[in-house]
Amino acid sequence: KVNLKTKNIYDYLISQNVTEVVYPMKKIVFEKEIFFVYKYINKYEYPSEKKVLDIINIIDSIHKKTGFTVRLNDKDFKKCLAIYKNLDQIFQTLEMIVRECEVNDVKEDYEWVILSKYYILLNCKKIMYQLQRKIHKYIDNKGSLIYSLNHGNLNLDHMIGTKLISFDKGYIGFFISDYVKLYLSSDDIDGLWFKTIEEKITSYQNDFYKVYFKFLVLYIYVNNLRVNSFDKPTFLNTFLQITKKINRFLNLTSNW
Repeated sequence: KVNLKTKNIYDYLISQNVTEVVYPMKKIVFEKEIFFVYKYINKYEYPSEKKVLDIINIIDSIHKKTGFTVRLNDKDFKKCLAIYKNLDQIFQTLEMIVRECEVNDVKEDYEWVILSKYYILLNCKKIMYQLQRKIHKYIDNKGSLIYSLNHGNLNLDHMIGTKLISFDKGYIGFFISDYVKLYLSSDDIDGLWFKTIEEKITSYQNDFYKVYFKFLVLYIYVNNLRVNSFDKPTFLNTFLQITKKINRFLNLTSNW
């Protein structure tokens, strides 16, 4: 069962001659509800290192076929302000947690771990505020960016054969969002596939795309720390996982 929005997404993909998508065979309207019927497709398993490369190439083709240019405005600035406000609150809470660890004369094991890894978050904070200033400058200058049809929920499970499925969360927006979701859902896959994302983003010949991509990935990692619900075992596990992911991502994008 689908809604009108999903139907419109498929209509738009068809109108732009997008062939890298699994389309429904037929549409059925029953009691004012819309149903799509799809042909059954066998799912072939192959290495995730290759699959993620295939998805990058597919989504790049879809973005370019459905893309158009939009000039930034004050609404975009307000969206960024909400992100910055949340980011400030997270870092303030993290600083409070670290101070509590520092003042204890006899420290528990989890406190030593937090103190030993906190430098990663401090480095992340510094870089994010540098990126933030670049984003502000670009919005202030009313720069233009490429919008396109975004899949909205990219991951390896949403590709069958050489085509994408599940566009129910699709939307028209800044194309970088798809690459952010794909990277975050695949950041545990080894290999050099990130270089392919870098090549696709760089092909647009605007450094702002790399700035925004890097900022969003770091923001989502930091936001996933869940500092407001501080439970020692849970927080420590999340803290270790995310600081490791942040460190790896910063190394991958050190030349950006």
